[in-house]
Amino acid sequence: MPIGDSRGPADGPAGQAGLATVPDTALVGVGWDHPRCRAPLDASVARYAAVAPDVAVTWRYRSLYEFGEGRLDRLFGAGDLVIFDHPFVGEAARHGYLLDLAPFLSDGDRAAMAADSVGASLPSYRAEGGLYGLPIDAAAQVAAVRPDLLDRLDRPLPRTFDEVLALADAARTRGLHVAAPAKPTDALCMMITLAANTGHPPAREAEGFLDPAVGAEALERLRALVARLHPASARWNPIACLDHMTGGDEIVYVPYTFGYTSYSRPGVARAVRFHDIVAAGEHGPAGSLLGGAGVGVLASTAAPKAAVAYARWLCAPESQRSWYVDAGGQPASRSAWTDPRCDAVTGGFFSNTLATHDMAYVRPTVPGFLPFFRAATEVVHACLFDGTPAPAEAARRVDALYRDHVRS
Repeated sequence: MPIGDSRGPADGPAGQAGLATVPDTALVGVGWDHPRCRAPLDASVARYAAVAPDVAVTWRYRSLYEFGEGRLDRLFGAGDLVIFDHPFVGEAARHGYLLDLAPFLSDGDRAAMAADSVGASLPSYRAEGGLYGLPIDAAAQVAAVRPDLLDRLDRPLPRTFDEVLALADAARTRGLHVAAPAKPTDALCMMITLAANTGHPPAREAEGFLDPAVGAEALERLRALVARLHPASARWNPIACLDHMTGGDEIVYVPYTFGYTSYSRPGVARAVRFHDIVAAGEHGPAGSLLGGAGVGVLASTAAPKAAVAYARWLCAPESQRSWYVDAGGQPASRSAWTDPRCDAVTGGFFSNTLATHDMAYVRPTVPGFLPFFRAATEVVHACLFDGTPAPAEAARRVDALYRDHVRS
């Protein structure tokens, strides 16, 4: 918890030559528990102490599930900063859980951040006229391939959804598999991505989510895919799926998974290569569900200036394209994504998937979306793996759940 005053790195004389500096502001942040988040944040602590010796930073971590589907209000009063997923911004703005960062930024700051954003990473953290997070990590659903296993099949990289089905059939004849993370959360993400990729992105307001006819078509196509997937797909999240892909020689291709540069970096055994999602319609790689993470400042902080200054430093292009990516982070800064050195460090991840990220679909941020999402995941998963409800009924229920949970 913060102690002392709220000076940022430029507010006082701390760090003058010849003087021992004792931090007089302590910041506590909450991240999510994976090396992609944890390693660069831990690496930032000593680096920031050199920049702002009067500020001490400590990070603690929560699970991936809590990051994506937990409750932000439970963190209120428990620290100063939080790494969070953008759909939380609607409730955060309405209930005052996070500080609006816009008053801390000049017009020039906002313009520079917008120019440096990967796709909609920055605007995804806006709600009710405010900005409640700075993008620190960019991700979307992309495709993953084991080039060595694809070579065994003597087949090209799939470019369309139908080619993915054909690859899955061919792979099974050789003891290989196409797979996908398809736990309930990821099953719904695939449905959203597929609908948006065919030119029918779900709505982002309160009137309705997805036309049931569009939803039913997406679920019908996903059922054809699910029938061909590795049998463990139903219980995998992206980390488990990619762990299995790099830990053995079973999985040749994954059409939809949130990308992790930790699996494509040089030196990784059985490294994968990430690519743009396949085209299910006539819109190329458009419509992939945007993920990633932002850093926000809890409204309960006693050191708002210091917390905002540290958050800005974490997300600055100079940090993101240097020590942040080198520490294992997956930056949200466009300057990092277009930097040849960063691309080489991540095995071509950035150049191979930038188009998908730039055209990604942003989930609603209206209050009520998160409870809707939790409820809808079970409906979609049951449709795909249990056979009931049927696609038409499942799509109707998903849209009805949205109307029930989301209020303007």
